[in-house]
Amino acid sequence: MTDTLAYDYVKMLLEEEFLHTYLRFSNNGILHYELTNILEICAPLIKGLDEDDRFLRYEVTGTIADYLQED
Repeated sequence: MTDTLAYDYVKMLLEEEFLHTYLRFSNNGILHYELTNILEICAPLIKGLDEDDRFLRYEVTGTIADYLQED
């Protein structure tokens, strides 16, 4: 998965699974910053994997949830 696709994928998951947080980040002007942080944490999961893999979705969603709990 390319960096652009990975960024868009993580953004889509954040918006779909964590809408309240997505909107808060967007309204506060920190969405790009937070997505970049999440993407850095998710990089080992995403590297070389297919975005249609449902297990990838579960793993990335779980990683995002863990990240948000630390916040």
